[in-house]
Amino acid sequence: MVGVGNIYACEALNRSHISPTRKANKVTKKECQVLVNEIKVILAEAIQAGGSTLRDFAGVDGTLGYFPHQFRVYDKEGSECECGGIVERLVQGGRSTFWCPSCQI
Repeated sequence: MVGVGNIYACEALNRSHISPTRKANKVTKKECQVLVNEIKVILAEAIQAGGSTLRDFAGVDGTLGYFPHQFRVYDKEGSECECGGIVERLVQGGRSTFWCPSCQI
């Protein structure tokens, strides 16, 4: 998903129940609509929470973003997903992708 960013792409795919390993041409139009909606919701939630502070990043005013407290899968390898499955990590294009093989098909 170009332009969304790795963190938000992982979260949106999880909320949409779409596997990050699925080929784009295998995602239905209805699933695409759900995904677009989830991206909008996640970005709004992240903005409301002040963004996603990772490591030592802070805003220009020194505040930290608190959206990481709402992550369902990002950086949660080995943790239990909301569905009861276990979050896994895979590397795609040199980037970590976190997902749940139980609910993301």
